[in-house]
Amino acid sequence: MIKHQPSAPQGNALRRLDTLASMAGALIKGGQASLQSIGKHMDDDIDLESRVKKAKRWLKNKWTDSAVHFIPYLSPMLRSVSNSGELVLAIDGSSIGKGCMALMVSLIWRRRAIPICWIVRQAPKGHFPQQMHLDIVNQVAMLLDTIIECPCQVILLGDAEFDGNELQQACLSHGWDYVLKTGKDALLADNPQMLDACPFCHIAPADGKNSLFLPQMYVTKQAFGPVNVLYWHDKTRYERPLYLLTSLEYGPQAEAYYRKRYHIETFFGDIKSRGFHIEDTRISQPDMLSNLLIVASLAFIACILFEFDARRSPHLGKFCRKDRAADLSVFQIGLRAIRYYIRKGLAISFQFSKNFP
Repeated sequence: MIKHQPSAPQGNALRRLDTLASMAGALIKGGQASLQSIGKHMDDDIDLESRVKKAKRWLKNKWTDSAVHFIPYLSPMLRSVSNSGELVLAIDGSSIGKGCMALMVSLIWRRRAIPICWIVRQAPKGHFPQQMHLDIVNQVAMLLDTIIECPCQVILLGDAEFDGNELQQACLSHGWDYVLKTGKDALLADNPQMLDACPFCHIAPADGKNSLFLPQMYVTKQAFGPVNVLYWHDKTRYERPLYLLTSLEYGPQAEAYYRKRYHIETFFGDIKSRGFHIEDTRISQPDMLSNLLIVASLAFIACILFEFDARRSPHLGKFCRKDRAADLSVFQIGLRAIRYYIRKGLAISFQFSKNFP
């Protein structure tokens, strides 16, 4: 599944990649991110205790690095998607492991979020400091600069945690567009002196309308701007209105992009309760959890890449009901298919560099 990379660091590099492949397979087979479960389902012909120790050593190894063990498989996917001229990214955080949280930027593709970069810190819950928002966005920008070969529009989506002025300015500095949710109590005005500032909750569209677009506004006490502001209340989907900050100049376009933000939550669900239960692992060290996310991300990507072939497989009816296959997600189809193929000893083939429509 995972080929040796020539750029890998010296010293047992190929063996570390073999261990990564074995751990990713074990995560898919067992569906549990605990070291005990991963060790139990690894293919190595050694004692269970030795397999668990092998997995733990890989997670703690100083040579384990996303630049070597993850980015080489992500890069062709990003290049392929960028050929459309657009990359939609979402930023969000979630709890993982024992008392830790992961801040992640993901690529939105086919109603799924493909992880790109993440930062793990020791904190049971709460928001990340804005400096971490900037750190991860700058990481992604540097990565895209080295990978993307053609001009491409990048749009960052985020909820109200990510409405900071510095993050908006970072997006603009990188040439990105953004659509970020903000709070109802945030201030806005149509002038940089904030002479007539009022909270967002005081704005509303005309009767019968569900949105109001206000261009060239200034927000917060620091009078950040000009920035476009969107009031949006789809009463069929949301109990309360949303207040959005955006660099885009057309309200309906900002609405359409922001709807895609929720796909990053499906990724967290897939690697947690719907798939690998990474939230239940007893690992509490941020570095080990960050490396565990390499394993989980590759296992997740393997599932969504295999889904295309799985839906057209003559074995489809063996791992899901054909009349309900349309109701299953890309991830669930791929996950069930790979598990079935492994049990039956069938050949599994997919490419990280496949063409992404």
